[in-house]
Amino acid sequence: MKTLLKPLLAALFVAGLSSGAQAAFFERVDYIVSGGYRALTDGNDVSDAALDLSSPPNDVVLFGANVFSSALTNGSLQHSYAADAFLNFSAGSTDLAMSISHSLGATASDAMTVAAHQQDAFVDMTAVTLKIVGQAGETNGSAVNVSFAGNASALYDLNSMVSGGYLGLGLSVSRGTEVVGEYLWDVQQSGDQTVDFSFAGIVGEELTFSSYMLTGASLANASFAQSISAYTLAEAGASLNGSFTIAAVPEPETYAMLLAGLGFVGFMARRCRSA
Repeated sequence: MKTLLKPLLAALFVAGLSSGAQAAFFERVDYIVSGGYRALTDGNDVSDAALDLSSPPNDVVLFGANVFSSALTNGSLQHSYAADAFLNFSAGSTDLAMSISHSLGATASDAMTVAAHQQDAFVDMTAVTLKIVGQAGETNGSAVNVSFAGNASALYDLNSMVSGGYLGLGLSVSRGTEVVGEYLWDVQQSGDQTVDFSFAGIVGEELTFSSYMLTGASLANASFAQSISAYTLAEAGASLNGSFTIAAVPEPETYAMLLAGLGFVGFMARRCRSA
């Protein structure tokens, strides 16, 4: 009798536990992404566009980086940026990795004044349409739980000569006009934050994911004395990393099967002790 029951108990127990396993995954349907950099120094404009390196039909990839030198009377400004965004898909999870940084420095061969300078960098996954696709045996309409877990980190260092600066990042997931998960950070000082949220979904539905990072700095009538080494005026950067995972919501009969398996296990354990 024990020999016959053991395979049955194992089957019931495993069936109950497997209900919480990965049940579905995200598939990219469509996307809109953009990014780049712009600096305006005493009326002279430079700009750079990030490259869309996305690969069909899945990964979304955006990358940009450049270094600039803006010549001024008696000196120059050196400024740079780097920005990227990756959304990678697999059957196990959808992984997000984003980062952005910019810097600003000044070199003065003699005393000089910068009347106006503004620089801005951004990377933006404006709208990525994601569909919840079921694994084998998961039909459209099956309930799932979607969760995101990750970390955000920021560096924010501005010289007192900088008249203005900002650094912001965020992400959101929407179902139509309803925001079902969101994270926003208006950075005021360097630090780290955990990022996590979850929501209910169904296999077959489409959701809109968006995420952004933007940063900048400005000078207004900034005066510099002669200096052999460059003034470091601004250094700022941020990163956001994490993963989306999708888990099945067990049906009532699955709970019943799991409880039955546990009950039989307990019953057999008591019998073995009393034997």
